[in-house]
Formats: sequence, C-alpha cells, structure tokens
Amino acid sequence: MKIQLPTDTDNIMTAKKIGILGSAFNPPTLGHLDVLEQAQEEFDLILLVPSAAHAFSKQMLPFYHRVAMCQQLVKSVQLPHCQLEVSEIEKKMLSHNPEQPVYTFDLLELLEQQYPGYALGFIRGPDNADPETWRRFYRSQDIENRWQIFTATERQNIRSSQARELLVSGNSDDNNNEGVAALLLPSVYEYILQHQLYQ
Repeated sequence: MKIQLPTDTDNIMTAKKIGILGSAFNPPTLGHLDVLEQAQEEFDLILLVPSAAHAFSKQMLPFYHRVAMCQQLVKSVQLPHCQLEVSEIEKKMLSHNPEQPVYTFDLLELLEQQYPGYALGFIRGPDNADPETWRRFYRSQDIENRWQIFTATERQNIRSSQARELLVSGNSDDNNNEGVAALLLPSVYEYILQHQLYQ
C-alpha cells in the first residue's frame, strides 16, 4: 500500500522530531490540550491524527467534523516550543482497507516510510497508558521497541465522554453551559453549537 502524503509544508520539512497524537477527538478537549502542552518540548511538530475507524470500535461523529474541531483547536493555540498540525492520513489508510480499523502501529510505520530521517514519537494520554488499555493496542510491545513513547501525566481529569454527556443532555441552563465550557476550547464549543453536534 502506497499512500502519498503532502510533504511540502514548511512545518513538516523543517521538523526533526515529529510527535503523533492519535485520538477519536470526539470532541477535542482541554485534556487533549494539556497532553499537547506536556509533549511540546519533546517535539518540533505534533500531528493531531483523528481516528478514521477506531480500533476499539468507538462510535464517533463523522470524520470531517472531528477534523474541523481539531483544526479549530490548532488555530486557537500557540505552543512556544513546537508547531501543531492536523493530519487526515487515517482517512487515506481506511480507504485502502475499509473493512478493518486503522491501527497505531500501521500508522506509525506508514509515517516513518513517508518521512525517512525524521524521528517519530507516539504521544500517549494517561488513559491509553493504563496497562490494561495499552495491552489492547495492536503490537503494543513493538510500538514501544521501535518508537519513542511520550506519556503525559494526568494533570486534568477531562474526558471527551464528559463533554458528550453534557451536550447530549440538551439542557440549555447556565450550569450546563458552564460545565461544557470548562471542558472545551471556546472555538471548539462554538463549532459544536453552530453545527448542532451531539444533540
């Protein structure tokens, strides 16, 4: 399988170390941002990679909405030590094998082929670093042996599921709105409201 990825962006061409943060981003939260803030000093560029077909069979919003929300996050945030970029590579990978999920090992292997000479690292949030969860990753030991692993610590107990539960409840009272706003960047929350997501 040969997938051509864009390689003409200045961010990628000048990067020496590329971090990969894969997630459902359903939606991207301040918890994701905290992981990025922790990882920024380890990498020149971090790619946010929304899942196209989740290996753990999570139900997710359509891919294009989750990409758009990640783009809102990237536009709203400037990290002093690295660049951020959203990658749609999993959509391309899924189009070649639509019957199976996209695995982290295959994603990293493909990116390594596309960017020879760059040091790739996988960024884990505290939930995926949990041994029970990590063992479920396809070829998890091979990932550890082959690529750098950066594991963020849990400084904020924020999950996408918390935001979804508040949004699905449909309450428009101030407490509910404040609760959602405490979990999301304003630009991401605005996108959700504009497109009436999770209703």
